Amino acid sequence: MKTSTKPTEYLLIKAMTNSEWDDCNFAIININKDWKQNQKKRLEAVKMVENDYDLKWLNYADTNVEFFKFSEEKYPEVKEWLSERNQVFIELEKEDFKNFTLPENNLHCYQMQVYKNGNAIYNAFGKHTSEEFWTEEFSLYHLTQ
Repeated sequence: MKTSTKPTEYLLIKAMTNSEWDDCNFAIININKDWKQNQKKRLEAVKMVENDYDLKWLNYADTNVEFFKFSEEKYPEVKEWLSERNQVFIELEKEDFKNFTLPENNLHCYQMQVYKNGNAIYNAFGKHTSEEFWTEEFSLYHLTQ
């Protein structure tokens, strides 16, 4: 795995949780062609409601994200990369996912919240604890270009 100055299919982004016993430090978003097309449609939908001041965000079921925690043994460089910035494009192989450390919670109910300004976050919940895991906010406009 290495960082890239050019957009790739994988965005490494800071993440966190409200859990008192579990940990989550980053997520990886899979940004493929289909994902970009879906986000463009979501940006169109959010534009139609941008003047509705009572609406906070549009909520979509979306599983193109995985949440992880830092590991000193496996990919310790991730912690350093995210200490310098909130997100970075990375190049990695599918089998690299097996080497990342997952949170203790079994996550489900994956969602993307799209704000009226075109930014979004991903979140998921612990299946048995309802604890929330979420990413930093990111720009869909930036990622769909």
